[in-house]
Amino acid sequence: MLTVMRIERWDPRRDGPVTESALRHKVETIGYQVSRFAWPAGTIVPNQTQDRERVDAVVTGIVKITLDGESAILTAGDMVYIPRGAVRRVEVVGSATAHCLDAIYVH
Repeated sequence: MLTVMRIERWDPRRDGPVTESALRHKVETIGYQVSRFAWPAGTIVPNQTQDRERVDAVVTGIVKITLDGESAILTAGDMVYIPRGAVRRVEVVGSATAHCLDAIYVH
């Protein structure tokens, strides 16, 4: 399966300041059920095939996400759309804990 990574970057002119509640609202508005989690610096989540469409969004910290072999760095306010069937790997590359939102498409 070929996945083209779709990342949406936070635009403070359009979206205002990055806050957890603002980011959560943005993700929920497009039909996703959101959970919050924290990964300590150095955490690596190994390759996992996704069984549902999802969004990962970064509240604070720096995360490297790899989808089907394509990698990108995400920082505060960034969100990536992960299609069902994609193989996802996550790595916290910053020196701080990454606080993120994990969202499953429900609509």
